[in-house]
Amino acid sequence: MIADRPQRLTPPAKPGELLKRFTERTERRALRQAADRNPAYLALVRQLPCLKCGLEPAGEAAHVRYNSGAHGKHNGMGKKPADRWTVPLCGGCHRTDRDALHQIGEQLFWHLLGIDPLLLCEQLYAKRGDFGAMRASTLFAIAART
Repeated sequence: MIADRPQRLTPPAKPGELLKRFTERTERRALRQAADRNPAYLALVRQLPCLKCGLEPAGEAAHVRYNSGAHGKHNGMGKKPADRWTVPLCGGCHRTDRDALHQIGEQLFWHLLGIDPLLLCEQLYAKRGDFGAMRASTLFAIAART
């Protein structure tokens, strides 16, 4: 027997059932973002000397926002990078001075400073369990730029 009108292939969804897929995706995203946050590591980075002026402790962990395929760093526009992509800067060099990172722009700041911040981020994160080794990497980066 042929039907007069089209028939459903699947039964109709229960109220709210389709919304569960969206909430599951949101929960996965929240878990992934939580994995990118590491407050203990940020506390260590804040205790390192500032990469620009040498103030110790720097007091702030500056997130490196630009992407690099060579370092495997990709993040979306307007999204905060994972905490592993941070370097130590003092408040003045990070935000408030005339030639601060947020005043002149990230790429110009690092170019003028002569430091590859992504390479330093990888070095610091690889040594995250040893504060002395992290400090040595930071001091070496400061000495190499002059």
